[in-house]
Amino acid sequence: MKGEQELVTLEEMLGFREEKAWLQDKFKEAHKDSVIVAIGMNIPGPRKTSPDIMKAFQAGGQAIFNSLQEQKIQVEEEKEIIKKEGCLKIFAVKSEDPLLIKKIMINIEETHPLGRLFDIDVYDKTGKGTSREQLGITVRRCLLCDQEAKACGRSRNHTIEELYKRVEDIIKSWLIEVR
Repeated sequence: MKGEQELVTLEEMLGFREEKAWLQDKFKEAHKDSVIVAIGMNIPGPRKTSPDIMKAFQAGGQAIFNSLQEQKIQVEEEKEIIKKEGCLKIFAVKSEDPLLIKKIMINIEETHPLGRLFDIDVYDKTGKGTSREQLGITVRRCLLCDQEAKACGRSRNHTIEELYKRVEDIIKSWLIEVR
């Protein structure tokens, strides 16, 4: 995944996280009667974008749209931001059941060839996030081992380089499949 890859500082990452939260809040305000779905990418380290990561991100957004269409669930609006610090796509979804939407998103995370790299959040009409635990589904596992991803990340069991190499391998395998 070589090519244009700008390194991002911790301050830039934190600023982008705040910007994403602000944008999601504004989107939730504008769509009070909708379930909100937000997708980003699980990319460890300071390299958050590359041409291949962007292809993977676009595939994730398309998988969400297609899955909702298959279930005959209407997407009312989409918004996307792409910056060197990362990417975010938000959907306002016409649904009374945020847990059904979460199940659909978990299915994407679990079955799509890039699903492990997708970070898909679902918010109910009050803006409260839904979780895997609410559905009795196990938490996500580390990219490299079978430990819980968050716990593994906190313990720093793997280097950023090892994790990023795994991300590259997942995307390269997918690119070979789709060509």
